[in-house]
Amino acid sequence: MSHVKTIRAIRRFCLDCQGGVAREVRLCPDRGCGLYAWRLAGIVAGGSNGGGRHDHAGDGDADTDPVAGASTGSSVGNPLPGALPLIAQTLPDERPVRAIRRYCIACCGGERAEVRTCDARDRCALWSYRFGVLPETYRKVKARLTGPRTLVLPGLPTGTSG
Repeated sequence: MSHVKTIRAIRRFCLDCQGGVAREVRLCPDRGCGLYAWRLAGIVAGGSNGGGRHDHAGDGDADTDPVAGASTGSSVGNPLPGALPLIAQTLPDERPVRAIRRYCIACCGGERAEVRTCDARDRCALWSYRFGVLPETYRKVKARLTGPRTLVLPGLPTGTSG
């Protein structure tokens, strides 16, 4: 299963955290952050700005990535040629949605109930993933658990009549 949307959400969150400057995300000193290992995976996943480039005019970042040592020039399909093996080696063995879940619990002071009632919907790129599953999965499970159910009465047929 592809987690490209999840990785892009992490990349957007990291960009917001660093003021929208891609170079600062690459040079992030917070190794204690639960999303630290995933911060560069969004570049390989295609980025959040459509073209895979997050550099803003005037941020002083050249078109090279210090981690991969490759040019991000005009390569739209793979913004960092040769970077995928380097980034893939540093990614944890877990799914990115689980890293987001742990980050959200830490953000809410360790209170799981606070994660459920989080009101940062418009401000946080990770909000949709806060339960540790993909948003589509969460919607399906919630609909199944809270949706209408078929009434089963003893002695009456359970199938639909045709």
